[in-house]
Amino acid sequence: MNSLVLCVVTLATLSNYVQCPSSFKKCDKRRSDFNQCLSEVIYNSLKKFDKPQQSHGLPNLYHLKFPPDVVIEIGNRTYGLLQKYNKFRIVGITKPESVTARLDFEPVISTLTVEAFFPQLILQMECEAQGTILFLPLNVVTPVDFIADNPTFTLTIKLEEYDKGDTHFRVIDSNLDVQTEAFRFDFKKLFSNKRLNDEFNSAMNEKGLQIFHIHKPLQAHFAPHFDSLFSSFMEKVPAAALFVE
Repeated sequence: MNSLVLCVVTLATLSNYVQCPSSFKKCDKRRSDFNQCLSEVIYNSLKKFDKPQQSHGLPNLYHLKFPPDVVIEIGNRTYGLLQKYNKFRIVGITKPESVTARLDFEPVISTLTVEAFFPQLILQMECEAQGTILFLPLNVVTPVDFIADNPTFTLTIKLEEYDKGDTHFRVIDSNLDVQTEAFRFDFKKLFSNKRLNDEFNSAMNEKGLQIFHIHKPLQAHFAPHFDSLFSSFMEKVPAAALFVE
């Protein structure tokens, strides 16, 4: 997830700089209100990217899709339930309620910290389940939603300057702390019996936050795809296009 938010927040912001619309507010590094300006730019940019930006190779950031080869396996078919998750997309990343950003410039490596609060984010995917639950055999493919209510992302990004004729930035490290007030599951058709399916979702939701924290390491599966997209885009954007020096 850390690479997800890194990509979405920063790509959306930087794309606005490249387009330079008449309404664009370019932040001045020399002013005391620089970080407030940066927060507003990120917030407003996210709001605008609910449609694909083909000129910059950017997808729809409201329904942000993942490549079809992202597969996460949980469990063991022989002794439990093998779950394969793919066809991911995040819904709601362009709808933050608030954004607070700070960028600390250093001669070589700078640090960007972004705290974004969302009313809700939904991770939609497809789940293939094979195995048994309490001796009940399963072999199904079902849509599923993972729903985070009132999540807050605090993202810290290390940016390194490099020279390719013009000065550019590239990401060398990132860290994300995710907090959410509630985490819910909605397996659409795990069981053919609707009542049983609803009871399963209800039981999962009672332990939603606990399950969320146990499986946070799985976020690393998304990193390579977003790092590649972000790095490719940053190669096109010189540092001089980002801020008033």
